[in-house]
Amino acid sequence: MFVSDLRHFLDIPDEAPGPARKMAQHLGFVVRAATAGNAGAPWVSALNCRRRPANKPCAGHIAVFRSDLPAPIEWRCTACGDEGVISGWEDSLYDLRQPRSSSEEEPRHETLLTDAVAATLRELMYLDVECERLVFQMHSSAKGTSLTASAEELDELLGFIAANANHETNRRRQKRLDAAFNVLTDALQEVESADAFTTMVATADQMREIRQGGGDLTGRWRILEMDLWDQEALDLVAPAFIEFSADHSGELGFIVVTGWIDWRSAGSGRPGVEFSWEGTDEGDQVSGRGWAALQTDGVLHGHLYFHLGDDSGFRAQRTLR
Repeated sequence: MFVSDLRHFLDIPDEAPGPARKMAQHLGFVVRAATAGNAGAPWVSALNCRRRPANKPCAGHIAVFRSDLPAPIEWRCTACGDEGVISGWEDSLYDLRQPRSSSEEEPRHETLLTDAVAATLRELMYLDVECERLVFQMHSSAKGTSLTASAEELDELLGFIAANANHETNRRRQKRLDAAFNVLTDALQEVESADAFTTMVATADQMREIRQGGGDLTGRWRILEMDLWDQEALDLVAPAFIEFSADHSGELGFIVVTGWIDWRSAGSGRPGVEFSWEGTDEGDQVSGRGWAALQTDGVLHGHLYFHLGDDSGFRAQRTLR
């Protein structure tokens, strides 16, 4: 077992022997992989084993495990059994642990890569932390090297590949960068197509639900805004609302207006409902009509008319009471 302290490898001089520099690079890669993933569970990274048993490259990949601090990182080759532990890695330039608070991500998709493309990505220069974490989260499995990323992450990674290619003078490495760029460009197109299809299907499903039975508008809706009055006025007596009951009756209330509704599905393939209403406004008898339609974001849009009087658009959100 190779027991190491990463701090001893952080400032390897250029004149250091080649094996020492390669070991420093290997340990740095292991720390990046272990800290790019989650703590508490071992997983097989896309890192190739550095050993050459019988003068042939080992076919194994490096499995890593990281528990909570202050425990060291553990690593082991899946084929030859080469293994080690690394301490002193925390808060180094190779530490890719995510902040504790992270924002919600967009849909992510798996892309299979060759070991050559994966190695090219690991050698990219000037990656930001997010892209570096993405690269070192690559997994090895029976299917190949797996890169899981969203469309936005792939697009950003492609930008770094292009920047590296533009400054590369070595022709062989230029070809490797071009190959990686082409593979990820194809992957980005597939991811964008998949996201667009998912969005289209979800929208179609939502619209289908909306068009069936008026989009199931039954229930109570909190009026969020109306064109003619501000929220303070709307909630003067009680929170403004509109309600549709399953028996095609309903109620509404805002400012000092209270009313009773008779509603029907809009018909003719149109989403939503149409209704008539009557009630009181500060004791005066009032009546009118209106319509309401559920939008794909779950918000109810509609318009309310007073007979021979004002009319106003409104927006409402479903509520329990």
